[in-house]
Amino acid sequence: MDHNDFSKCLTNPKIYGNNVIKVTLIQTHISYVALTGKYAYKIKKPVNFGFLDFSSLDKRKYFCNEELKLNKRLCPEIYESVVSITKKDDSFEIDGKGEIIDYALKMKQFSQDNIISNKLSKDEIDKDTIDKIIDQLVSFYHKEESNEEINEFGKVNTIKQNTDENFEQTKEIIDVVIQKEKYDTIKKITNKFLEEKKDIFQKRIKEGFIKDCHGDLHSGNIVIKEGKICIFDCIEFNKRFRYGDQASDIAFLAMDLDYQGRPYLSSYLIKRYVEKSNDKEIYDVLNFYKSYRAYVRGKVAGFRLSDPNLNDAEKKDIIMTAQKYFDLSYYFINLLKAQMKSKKPILFITTGLTGTGKTSISNKISVDYNAKKISTDEVRKELLGIDKYERHHEPYNTGIYSPEKMNEIYEKIVEMGKDELIKNKNVILDATFKTKKLRNKAKFITDKIKSKFLIINSIAPEEVVKKYLEDRVKKKSISDGRWEIYKKQKNSFEKLDSDENYILIDVSNKDYGYQIDIFSKIYHNIMRDEI
Repeated sequence: MDHNDFSKCLTNPKIYGNNVIKVTLIQTHISYVALTGKYAYKIKKPVNFGFLDFSSLDKRKYFCNEELKLNKRLCPEIYESVVSITKKDDSFEIDGKGEIIDYALKMKQFSQDNIISNKLSKDEIDKDTIDKIIDQLVSFYHKEESNEEINEFGKVNTIKQNTDENFEQTKEIIDVVIQKEKYDTIKKITNKFLEEKKDIFQKRIKEGFIKDCHGDLHSGNIVIKEGKICIFDCIEFNKRFRYGDQASDIAFLAMDLDYQGRPYLSSYLIKRYVEKSNDKEIYDVLNFYKSYRAYVRGKVAGFRLSDPNLNDAEKKDIIMTAQKYFDLSYYFINLLKAQMKSKKPILFITTGLTGTGKTSISNKISVDYNAKKISTDEVRKELLGIDKYERHHEPYNTGIYSPEKMNEIYEKIVEMGKDELIKNKNVILDATFKTKKLRNKAKFITDKIKSKFLIINSIAPEEVVKKYLEDRVKKKSISDGRWEIYKKQKNSFEKLDSDENYILIDVSNKDYGYQIDIFSKIYHNIMRDEI
C-alpha cells in the first residue's frame, strides 16, 4: 500500500491494543516511530539510499531483527521484540492473523525529557553522569571481540573510503554551509594524516581497538531510564558505519558535547575514558576522529537542504546547524595540523582565583593538545604524603598553603614541566600563579629551552564562583579552595600586564560561538609562527 496512507493508519490507536487511546507519530527520513504511551513502535520506511536499503519486506524484517539484537548490547531495558503489522479486510493489527504487510521494533517508551541532549540544555548533566556513561562504554568495548572482517574497517584504505565519500558528497554545499577554504583545509590535512600516519592505524588494529561499535554515539541517543544509562539506536543498516576504532565512537560523543556547548564535560569524558580503559594512545587519533565525526554531522545536516518543501526559516536553521558542525571539524583538523607540524613543545599555565575553572580549562587544553597536566593541588599533597582527597581547610597563607610551602610547590611543578618540555611534550601547569614573579618563573624555562608559552587567565562571575565553591566543599575534591579563600586571594592577586602573553576565558560562558572563538584564539596564538 502507499506509505503516505500507511503512515496515517499508524496513528490509529486500535492497531496497538485496547489500552491505547492516543498515538503520536514521529518521522525521520528512514523511519516512523509511533508513541503509544507504554510502548514505542519503530517502522522502517521502504527506502534505498545505497548505504541503506529497506526497500523490501524481507529486508525490513531482517534489519528490525538486527536492530533488536545489536541494541540489546547497550540497552536491554528498552528493546522488547520484533512484531508484525498485519492487515485483515480494512483493519490493521500488531501481530494479528491477517496478511503481514510490515514489521516494527517494539520498545518501552521513555520520556524525551530524560534524553541526555535535552538534559544538557537544562544544565542537568554532571560528571557523575559522564562517569556512568564511560563505565558502560568501557565494559561494552572490553566484551566486544575483534576479528579479521572487523579489523578491515580499521585500515587506512577503508577509513579513506569514508572520508573521500564525505568530501565528494559535500561539494555541492561548498560556500553554502562550508567555506571553500575550510573545505580545502579539512580535506588536505585529513589526507595528509592518513598518508603519513598509517603506522598509527595499524597499531590500533594490532592492539585490538577495532570493534563492532555503536556507530552513532551522540547525546541524543543516550537516555536515563529508571536511574540507568541506556545507549540506544546504534547503526544496524551498514557495517561500514558501525565497525571501526572505538576511539571513533568516543570521539563522536566528545565532539557532540563540544557542539552542545559543554567543552569541559567533553574533556572530562576523554580523561575518564583513558583512566578506565588505559587507552592512552587515543590522543594519537582523537582530533582526527573528532574532525571526521563533526564533518559527517555537518554533511547530514546539509543533505536536508535538498528538501523542496522547506520554508526559509527551516533552511536558515539547517544552514546554521551545518555551519556549527563544519566549524568544529575545522577546529579539530587545525589541532591535528598542530599535532603533525609543530616544531616546538608548548607550555601552558593557568592563572586565576580559586573556583574560576582553572582545572576545567587545564583538562580541556590537556585533551586538545595532548599536554601533560601538572597540578599544584595534586603535587602539594603528594609531596607531603597526604591523600589527595584529604581536606585541609586552614586559614589563608598558613599550614600547607603558607608562602614557604607555596614557593616550594611552584619550584617543583615548574621543574616537572621543564622535564616534559625537554622530551618535546606539551605541558599545562594547573595552578593559581597569582603573581607576575611566579608567572615569569614559568616563562623563563620556555625562553631557555626554546618552547612556546601561553597564559590562560580564567575568570567567572562571583555568583557562579560562590555557588560552585559551596557545592564543591560538599563533594569529594582534590582542591581545598573555598569562598573565604577566594575573597582573600582577590585582594592579593596581581593582574596580568599587557606584556604578558595571555588569553582570558570565562568558563561560565556556554555560548558555542564564544567557545569556538576562544579556543581558536588559543590555537592561532601558539601556532602563529607556523601557520
